[in-house]
Amino acid sequence: MMRVARLAPLLLLPLMTPAAAAPVVDIAYGAYQTGHYRRAQAEALKRIEANNNDAAAMTLLGELYRQGFGIPADQKVATEWYEQAAARGDINATFALAMQLLDEKSSRRDPARAGVLLEKAAAAGHPQASYNLALALLATGRPEDDKRAVSYLDIAAKAMIGEAMYALGTLARQGRGMQESEEAAAGWMKRAAEAGNAAGQVEYAIMLFNGTGVAKDEAAAGKLFLRAAGQGNAIAQNRLAKLYQFGLGLPPDRIEAAAWHLVARAQGLEDASLDGLFDRLNPEQQARAGRIAASRISTAVLTSP
Repeated sequence: MMRVARLAPLLLLPLMTPAAAAPVVDIAYGAYQTGHYRRAQAEALKRIEANNNDAAAMTLLGELYRQGFGIPADQKVATEWYEQAAARGDINATFALAMQLLDEKSSRRDPARAGVLLEKAAAAGHPQASYNLALALLATGRPEDDKRAVSYLDIAAKAMIGEAMYALGTLARQGRGMQESEEAAAGWMKRAAEAGNAAGQVEYAIMLFNGTGVAKDEAAAGKLFLRAAGQGNAIAQNRLAKLYQFGLGLPPDRIEAAAWHLVARAQGLEDASLDGLFDRLNPEQQARAGRIAASRISTAVLTSP
């Protein structure tokens, strides 16, 4: 599934001076990065008091109010700060404002204006705006929009947005907006996997396992399924259970197979053949598999955002 990308990652990039490209000491953003949100708010307000055109400080305040970091979340106030920053030319704020206007929970929802703002931010090279605009273009179903979407996804992929790499891999397999190519699809899925995208890890693992667009490598596929399963991907958990069941790419292990099946099933992914495997275990083995599964489910709950 292709998901929208929000603003937060760009706020964590260091500010750079145009001339020397050396990091600027920025107390407000430094406080934000280290989790001192009340100080970040105070420093941003100080900056705005000193300079009413400090768009970066306004964007930071919008982000603090949007996420409720150090202060109660207030989407109305967040939008107002984004509006002010965007009016002063801040591209991060332009993108953030577009996302606020697309939010179904927003009292100021305005998809038409959001689209204009996304176009503006994407034209300025904003990676997340480029990714989200690409999704909007793909939704139209028009071939000319597919080609535009690919160009915007390429911008986002160069900024290491894993979802964009995964989207490009999917489009390469479908031949949408580009020439159909399993090899190109495998290349993009590999990059998505390396960027930590769980869906890309699953797709590339499947391609490795089957030798589709890339040399067949069951062991490498098993390792990728393990990574994606550890991130909570139910499909990876199910495939991993089957690999352990039949000893494909991983040493055969019925306990591990049953445990991963239970984890995937807890997320709603049923598999009757693996139910049968679990039923054939003796009571002690079933108990072991259950304990392993419970620990993995608990870990996923504790580490999920």
